[in-house]
Amino acid sequence: MFNNRPLVSVYIPSHYRPNDLSRSLGSVLDQTYINIEVIVVLDGLCEKSISLLESVSKEDSRLIYTFNEKALGACNARNRAIDLAKGDFITGLDDDDVMKSDCIEVYMKNWSDDFSFICGSYDFIGEVENNLTGKSFTITEKDLIKMNSVGNQIFTRIETLKAVMFDETLNAWQDYDCWLRILKTTGKSSLKLSNKLYFVDVNPNRESITTRSNASKGAIQFLQKHISLYDGNFHIWLFNDLANRRQPIPYWLVLSLLGTSMFYRGLYLSLKHSCFYKYVITCRNIFTAIVNNFRG
Repeated sequence: MFNNRPLVSVYIPSHYRPNDLSRSLGSVLDQTYINIEVIVVLDGLCEKSISLLESVSKEDSRLIYTFNEKALGACNARNRAIDLAKGDFITGLDDDDVMKSDCIEVYMKNWSDDFSFICGSYDFIGEVENNLTGKSFTITEKDLIKMNSVGNQIFTRIETLKAVMFDETLNAWQDYDCWLRILKTTGKSSLKLSNKLYFVDVNPNRESITTRSNASKGAIQFLQKHISLYDGNFHIWLFNDLANRRQPIPYWLVLSLLGTSMFYRGLYLSLKHSCFYKYVITCRNIFTAIVNNFRG
């Protein structure tokens, strides 16, 4: 252990994307918080990825890797990595995303056992940059039902995640399902940090592991699994599904959100997918600049 600091496990599932994996892996190994173990699980044999991991592991003993000979899905890869993890804390990273260099350091500084987990905010690759920064806030189970405000990664004690794991039967929405079950089983809230700790690739031309049909099927599976939570709130579930899959939001659905905290997000996403796209982005950037300038 480095300076007696807790060990943090970082899992990375990867599926035939060696170039992306090289970038994401490098961002984890270059963290300012150095007492980490990085566990990569290749979902399917990829010779270029294996060569990369062999080479890196010779230079950095913190890297552990294994693979599925046949692709069994991202959740299987995540669960295999979690089973292997030996850290005090654990977090993850998708193979097409990037950790900012102080990501784990920020998590450690902000950790409190009052929360079930903490999570960070994002910058984006492949989309107009949004430098608007908000405030940290708590997320309860009730809040999470309305929308996945957590994102796709959390930081938590390893026993918390090992007690829940990812549901491999879901085609999509597995992270959302996992975060919801953690809040339910721990009975605690979570903390969303204002710090932007990742770069998430949202380039529409990039190869996506989860197809739109699988995402839609996963959303239906999620609804069936948590139907009691969404009783009388089908429009909220539908909005979450469309927003998650970056699909256009029909105006009737936006109007159904009137009077809720989700209305303005729905209106923004509806306009963003319309012919007003450039106008909406320009207005957003102007608003961002004004707010950030006002904050100093």
